[in-house]
Amino acid sequence: MPQFSSSNILVFVLAGMLVWVSVNLLLAVVRLNRTYDLVPNRFIYPANCRPELCQDPAGFIRFMTPRLTVFGVVGLLLSALMLVCELTELLAALPDWFTHGVSLFLFLPLFVWYVIFINKAAKRFW
Repeated sequence: MPQFSSSNILVFVLAGMLVWVSVNLLLAVVRLNRTYDLVPNRFIYPANCRPELCQDPAGFIRFMTPRLTVFGVVGLLLSALMLVCELTELLAALPDWFTHGVSLFLFLPLFVWYVIFINKAAKRFW
């Protein structure tokens, strides 16, 4: 049974938020591909860009679908890694700083990549 501390709670909150965002993005991708229409979702549109003002909705969907899918899948895997490191002793042989550091240092490039491709979408489609 894991011991709960303030650092554990922060890992659980971060993992929970990452699961929520990842599932939301994957559901948005499914909905975009099913309806092929821009759906309201705050995570898939660049800041201050309204879906109805998109100049090429089909191109936007083709541009965003693979990137959002990768972000969603990697986000789910990363949150699973965080929870495995926190709840089990499977990775007990590794130093604690390494397991938590890997989670953090994989999340930061994922988030930076998300910001980069959202900004590219804003320039290309709005």
